[in-house]
Amino acid sequence: MFSPLSDFHHEFKSSPPLDELPRIMPFFFVPPLENKPQNPIMENLKLEQLNTNLLPRRYIQQRPPLPEELVSLALEDNRVRTEENSFKRVEELWKGAATRKLGVKNGLLSWDRLRKTHFSGASPTPFLSEQGNLVCTSVRYYLQPRLYNPTDNTIHLTQKELLLNLKMIVLGISSQYHVWEPHAEQFIQFGGSGSDGTQKRDFMLIHGNDEVVSDSFIKGFLKIGTLLRRLEIFLSTLRTRSSKEGPTIHSLAHSLSTTLDYLREVLARCQPSNDQIKTNNKDFPLLTIWSHYAIYEELLDALSDLYGRSYQSSPKDYPMLDLDAIPLISHIYEHVNLHFERQSPSIVRATLSFLLTITSQEYLQEVARSIGFGGQLPESRLKSARKLNEKYTFELDDDDNDEQEDIFDLLDKIETSFPAFFPQKVLNILPASQKSLVLLQIAKPGHLLLKISTKASTVRWFWSTKEILAIWDGHSLLQTPIIHPSSAFSTSPSPPTPLKTGIPDFGIFDLEPGSTASSNPSIQVKNESFMLLSSFIQNFPENLPPIVPTLSELTSLVFRDLTEHAATLSSSLLSLIIDEPGNLNFRSHLIILRSYLLIAAPSFKSRLLNALFSAAGEYEMGSSTAHSMSIRRRSGKTSKGGKQPWAVGLSPNLLERETWPPVGGDLSFFLRTVIVDSLDKGMEREDGKVERERVVEEAEWRLGFAIRDLPTGSSRDKWLDPLCIEALDFLYIDYKPPHLMEILISPGILSKYQRMFTFILRLFRVESALKSLFRMSTHRNIANSLFPTLSQSRKLLLHFRFVSQAFVSSLSGYVFDTAIGGNFDPFLALLSGRGAGTNYANDADPAPKYTGFSDVFELAQRHSALLDDILSACLLRSGQRGVGDLLRHCLELVLEFTIVVGELHRGRIEEYQAAPMIEELFRKFCTKMTTFTKVLKGLVDKSPSASSLPFTSHVHSNHGPTGGLEALHHLLVCIDLTSWWSNHSKRQQQS
Repeated sequence: MFSPLSDFHHEFKSSPPLDELPRIMPFFFVPPLENKPQNPIMENLKLEQLNTNLLPRRYIQQRPPLPEELVSLALEDNRVRTEENSFKRVEELWKGAATRKLGVKNGLLSWDRLRKTHFSGASPTPFLSEQGNLVCTSVRYYLQPRLYNPTDNTIHLTQKELLLNLKMIVLGISSQYHVWEPHAEQFIQFGGSGSDGTQKRDFMLIHGNDEVVSDSFIKGFLKIGTLLRRLEIFLSTLRTRSSKEGPTIHSLAHSLSTTLDYLREVLARCQPSNDQIKTNNKDFPLLTIWSHYAIYEELLDALSDLYGRSYQSSPKDYPMLDLDAIPLISHIYEHVNLHFERQSPSIVRATLSFLLTITSQEYLQEVARSIGFGGQLPESRLKSARKLNEKYTFELDDDDNDEQEDIFDLLDKIETSFPAFFPQKVLNILPASQKSLVLLQIAKPGHLLLKISTKASTVRWFWSTKEILAIWDGHSLLQTPIIHPSSAFSTSPSPPTPLKTGIPDFGIFDLEPGSTASSNPSIQVKNESFMLLSSFIQNFPENLPPIVPTLSELTSLVFRDLTEHAATLSSSLLSLIIDEPGNLNFRSHLIILRSYLLIAAPSFKSRLLNALFSAAGEYEMGSSTAHSMSIRRRSGKTSKGGKQPWAVGLSPNLLERETWPPVGGDLSFFLRTVIVDSLDKGMEREDGKVERERVVEEAEWRLGFAIRDLPTGSSRDKWLDPLCIEALDFLYIDYKPPHLMEILISPGILSKYQRMFTFILRLFRVESALKSLFRMSTHRNIANSLFPTLSQSRKLLLHFRFVSQAFVSSLSGYVFDTAIGGNFDPFLALLSGRGAGTNYANDADPAPKYTGFSDVFELAQRHSALLDDILSACLLRSGQRGVGDLLRHCLELVLEFTIVVGELHRGRIEEYQAAPMIEELFRKFCTKMTTFTKVLKGLVDKSPSASSLPFTSHVHSNHGPTGGLEALHHLLVCIDLTSWWSNHSKRQQQS
């Protein structure tokens, strides 16, 4: 019996050992070049000469006979039967191929020519890849045969079967060969998984095409269907969102639904139709078919990228899309702008612009309503504003601050964040305009801007060139209604049956049951999504007009009317506060603040000096009064034997009590009439009545002195000692502006006024002390009591008095004339009327355009900056603590000098005791002044506006404001005009 295994074993044994195998030698040999100079040209000439002398090839070797199959391809069938397979036929084959004319017969020789259906006409190209589908497929299959794999799922289809299948897939519908896989959210080939659970590779072969062409063609349709189906799933999730999340989400769902309806319609209309596929027996050109769908694939790619549903992403990798109005609209705008920059096809840019238009429509209308643009006002806010207005109108007790909190709460509720694509000018003006509308409604509910009906104007996107040019030329466009889902029902024709109720809208209920669709087709549900988006795409320009070449320029044009209305609204409130008389006149409030909190009114200043200070050169308080002369601090430290020093400069009436600060009714008694008596009495009219500004009338109860508790502890209780310069820091003036004016006169701004008030009181204390020193140190008193025997000490006293007086008077003049007047007067001049800072275009303009301020909130910022400049000019800012402490120490030394002289004048110390004290104080004063001048000069030199010009007054002049740090040059000129303090240290070294 034959055994293959035994034979194989025998053959294996008979083979030679591995060591005896012959060596593998190379099949070619390259002779080495001769070791001599090479001459390629001569070698080629010799080789060419040898080739010319060779015999023709037909004499060298006879051609082998052709195989029968090749003979059948090259020669006619009848000649194949009659003639023998001789060498003559081979020569005839090549001669015929050489002499054959183009366009007569196909010269390509392949096995495909054996079929009867082969086209024998001449081919326009000799390349196999450019032949017919069957030829190219046969060659590719022969050269690259596909290995057989039992797990492959291969389906062979004709073009008709495949196209009918793809017409369903492209609409997102499962077909006979592809089904939707919900977990992966994509279409897969039917039967893709084996019975044993193994995953199969899917192949679909089109008749006459290989795997590469078939896969490339089918892949595009599967991608379109998958993206369309994914967007439908995303749309279903949008429709489940709550209505409380705002209208933007539902606008997004409506726009996406409209887009998908349009895509289904255009994809269903793409050639070839189902009828053409069924009736046509010939093959369709695949490239021509795909050309109809390629643009929609690009559109779906853009849409899927917009919503984070790209074809390459799996459901678990979908990014979380923020569906809040502002980030959502900004996200859509960024994609639209991206495709404008890429110059994407017009249909892609138009569809994305349509999505932006529909999605942002409600939000833009809300933004317009927030500033009363388009004849609509935010009712919820205005109801609160009216309620606040009623509270303010009937409010009599200003101690209740509930209303104050209400107005600020109302302004805080206003949205101040907007999409990033809003023009910067709009972002700057919108928040202020929204707040201005609320304030204007409170201040003047009957204002003209709140009654103007501009319903024809609104904010909307426009894309056609005609609309863009019209808006650019200043023409207003009527709002074109955007079709919503609720408008899909057409009710224009009236039902034919008579109306029993007399109301046309209820006429449909008079119809018989079931007769709606047949009797009145006009009220059937109509889907106008296709026509809506199709019309939008047709009117969309290929390129934006040259006047708005980019999307950002178009956006600025879209918001132009809104920006103008916002500016008008802000200017209207600004005009109401600046120009109109009443308790909201800001300039009148500024005059009150300057007159009292900055102590600029002469009448108030004189009364305040009489109430709090004393310039008398004698100690006026006697020990026999009802109240003891001794002063005791609140801390409980009592005076020893009633020998307290004389608090020079303070009014003796404040020192009658034994406590400091003076509490109870004493301080109120001395201050209660200071403000009222110094107010403007007004002007007498012809009828004898006195007329005063309303702000001045209300100042009687809006202004008032108050006491505050300051911190105590180590080095923080100087305000408890009347001998210190901080003795009156507990006293301040409180001002209660009207509620709307709290925007311009906020608590933070009032605190800056009060810091200046405290500084001015310290300055007044030192000035009053110096005036007392001059009265104490007259010639008669000098001879009698002040250093009668110490002439050098008397000279030092006079010199110290002169230097101190020059420094304090220069500082006082600088504070009131330069720091306060140089900054405050230009600011008041800017608010003085039409001539300063305003620009009236015409009389019909409801609000002037103030060149100095854009809105009341900028005016409030300028007001705060004004106080900052004044504080900086007086070295009272927190960043100027070092140099400010030097200035305070200089004033403290002057005050201590007057107290020592006062004690010497009273005879409480001897002249030999006072002399070294005055010498020490003078030495410290010179050191501090030298350091202060040096530091001040350094600040002036570092200032970018450093000037060497002498001091010039800005009061009643056309110069600009002095500024903050810029004013320090004037202070340096005032206290060290001749560089006396700068050279003081040099003089000491020389002496």
